[in-house]
Amino acid sequence: MAQETAHTRSTAWTRRLARLAALAAILALGALLRLWQIDQLPPGFHFDESFEGLEAWRILTDPAYRPIFLPGNFGVLPINAYANALSFGLAQALGGEVGPTVMRATAAAFGLLTLLTVFGLARELQRHAPDRLSPALPWLAVAALAGMRWHIHFSRMGIEPILVPLVWSGAAWLLLRGWRTGAWWAFAGLGATLAAGMYAYQAAWFVPFIFAAAVGYFLWHARRRLPRGIWRNLALAAGVAVVGILPLARIFAEQPDLFLTRPAQVVIVGHTPSPADTGVLAATWATAKMFGPFGAPGDLDPRRNLPGAPALNLWHALPFYLGLAWAVRHSRRPAPALLLIGLVGLLLPGVLSEYAPHFHRIIGAAAPVALFIGIGLDRLIHWLRPPTAWPTRAAWLGPLLAVTLLAAGMLVSARDYFVRWAALPDLYYAFDVGLWEVGQWVAAQPADQPIYISPQGDNHPTLAFAWRAGRAPARFDGRTLFPLTADANPTAEHYVVIEHEDFRTRLLLPEIFPNAPVTHVLRDPAGQVYAQVYTRPAGTLPQRPPQHTVAVALGDGIELLGYDAQPAALQPGGSLYIQAHWRVIAPPAHGWTVFTHLVNRNGSVVVGYDSPPGRGVLPTPQWQPGWRILDEVELRLPADLPPGDYSVRMGLYQPGADGPATRLPVDPTGITLGTVTIAAP
Repeated sequence: MAQETAHTRSTAWTRRLARLAALAAILALGALLRLWQIDQLPPGFHFDESFEGLEAWRILTDPAYRPIFLPGNFGVLPINAYANALSFGLAQALGGEVGPTVMRATAAAFGLLTLLTVFGLARELQRHAPDRLSPALPWLAVAALAGMRWHIHFSRMGIEPILVPLVWSGAAWLLLRGWRTGAWWAFAGLGATLAAGMYAYQAAWFVPFIFAAAVGYFLWHARRRLPRGIWRNLALAAGVAVVGILPLARIFAEQPDLFLTRPAQVVIVGHTPSPADTGVLAATWATAKMFGPFGAPGDLDPRRNLPGAPALNLWHALPFYLGLAWAVRHSRRPAPALLLIGLVGLLLPGVLSEYAPHFHRIIGAAAPVALFIGIGLDRLIHWLRPPTAWPTRAAWLGPLLAVTLLAAGMLVSARDYFVRWAALPDLYYAFDVGLWEVGQWVAAQPADQPIYISPQGDNHPTLAFAWRAGRAPARFDGRTLFPLTADANPTAEHYVVIEHEDFRTRLLLPEIFPNAPVTHVLRDPAGQVYAQVYTRPAGTLPQRPPQHTVAVALGDGIELLGYDAQPAALQPGGSLYIQAHWRVIAPPAHGWTVFTHLVNRNGSVVVGYDSPPGRGVLPTPQWQPGWRILDEVELRLPADLPPGDYSVRMGLYQPGADGPATRLPVDPTGITLGTVTIAAP
């Protein structure tokens, strides 16, 4: 008898070790798919990632900065930024480099945590329906999620949507665990998880409503035999959730626009359909058919998907539909109902917003989808179970088929992501690869060499992150404004021109610096020039003086040297281009607006243009002594403008907060530059 007991224990331990080994192998595969080439794929460092990276860097380096809500980028919730701040600190402690790789590794960690919570949730589902689901379900579900391209993709991007499946699956596991065992800690954890979701991502704001519906269904189903202490435990969960949400709720109560900015931008309910959407019904249908590889297009954005591909490949879609059908059939039971309510609720952010199906906003649904795949495979194994009279080897048919489907799905996902998606030339622009390369090049230059960049600068977080610990170059926009050192420059100067956006500087530079060569070129995958660096050698005098000399000192360190007027022949309905040549004598103390007016013989303004220099790209407080600045404006002439001579007047002003504007010069009419002639049509 003792020998039989020892043998039984040994067999149980062997089985337990085998299950743990299987789980470890699945997690290792999941980690491989989420970390392989994470420093190269996705490429670049796109806007959303770099914005949160800057916030994380500030949290790490500024002890006084502890935001509850990030108002930039139309409103971002903070958990991911805090997680990346910790990752940045760890990377620095280990001698690593702070940047996109660290952020994407953090997202991969969240993805792997979701594998564990889905495993735990699947175990609870099996315990709630042991007569319907087998103990193999947790391994099948976690393997499905580990190999799902949809989840792999967002586990490799340093933004916050990957938190949603973690929040939902963790909360669902705690709800089922607490409902089954009555453990108070499970309900307290449920409340804390729901509260944390409110700080994760806007799509997670649906999760509390999802669980309110699920709990209501659970109570209705068990109305004749409620678990002992359930009301106390539910009150505990609700209390913890409310306390956790209070800091965020206070901010939204004080500044409701923060709460409404992002939803108001993307919601389509009650709005006239735009080219981005065709209404709720169409969005519902597009979302409903996104799972199957049956000709239904998925998300078309290369940043979020292999354009047009469904969320699931064939090998995952088949068991998904089997599991979904099983859940619908048994939807009167709480556990299947929880999955159905979760799937529908997590898809709602995509249904109610533009660009459906929007894989970014509905990534939370990846968790219940993985569970449906696991259920479908589990039922497939059950249905293929041979009669007892059959040979023993026939019992392997169902498990072998399930493993084959999972392996095929994982291999296809890996091919679609690492081969097909990785080869898309669209990724260069979708992930701001060119901007990231420009930012890194600038950051590597000697600090004593002035750098000018057009038309993007530290206004773009991808560039700002590259320069976070150093000097940001002077930003200008060569299409309207061009700064330069007025005299011979003591050191070499670099003009970084993103020619994908600025077509003008490459035409203007040879006129001003004929001897400035192109010293660095960045090209996109098609071989087209994305950006070029023009280097002005030391000791170079600029060319191209103003066509018309004025030489007026306006004040606040600003002098007007003269102007250019183009074209020479003007007609009604055309455009007059005035390019002012400013010189900076001392650092301006105020932000000035330039006014340029075309005035008739009676002194009336017939057309004018008011704007900060360069349309605000390089405001006067950023001007540096010794600069000459070319600032161009366009005056569009009315089609009915009478022919004749007109005066061009220019000046600076600063709008008064409570009184009249301050002007330079004091004369409100400004400086008369000269006269232009409008010819008859």
